[in-house]
Amino acid sequence: MATTPNEHDLKESPSGVSRREFLRDAGLVIGGATVGSVALMSACGSSAETSTVTVTGPGAPGATVTQSVTVTQAAETTAPSKVKFMVNNRAYEMQVEPGWTLQYLLHDVMGWTSVKDMCFGYGACGSCAAIVDGKPVVTCMVLAVECAGAVIETAEGIAEAGNPLVDAYALNHCMQCGYCTPGFIVTSKALIDRKGTPTEEDIREALGGNICRCGTY
Repeated sequence: MATTPNEHDLKESPSGVSRREFLRDAGLVIGGATVGSVALMSACGSSAETSTVTVTGPGAPGATVTQSVTVTQAAETTAPSKVKFMVNNRAYEMQVEPGWTLQYLLHDVMGWTSVKDMCFGYGACGSCAAIVDGKPVVTCMVLAVECAGAVIETAEGIAEAGNPLVDAYALNHCMQCGYCTPGFIVTSKALIDRKGTPTEEDIREALGGNICRCGTY
């Protein structure tokens, strides 16, 4: 069993901030007398801590304004955590490193190979899509430690359940190389679960984040 994240979890973006740091931390934006917070929103819950900061800025001529603002940021953890969750109707309790993405855990550690990585972890292609608590998510943008108690479904689970989507994709030749197909099936199932009988507009919107690797569509 792998114990360390792959190189894509550690690489830096052009801004010099590593992807692990971006996923883990909520950044604080402080300018003049205003305070804002930037955080990654995921389908899974996350632990957080709050703190109060004091900001001093210009007020009326010759005066300053001091304001206390309470901000929330993700609590930093460095030790592995035990996480319980369901994947494809199977219960698991896994030892999870704090920097692991859900995509890395599902694919590299647990062996659910339908959860692909085409865009190298930038959340841009939909190949790593899974259904988490009823919602389709790009698992490369979710930390595994945040998914305690989650119910997760991958393309393998959809096929095991005998969902007609799998046969429909095969009968209608909806793939060429097949690399992106699991992500399309996962996103399609989530859409049908939500809409029942979606319109063409619904389908185009739902599948807009799924990219075909070989360009077949």
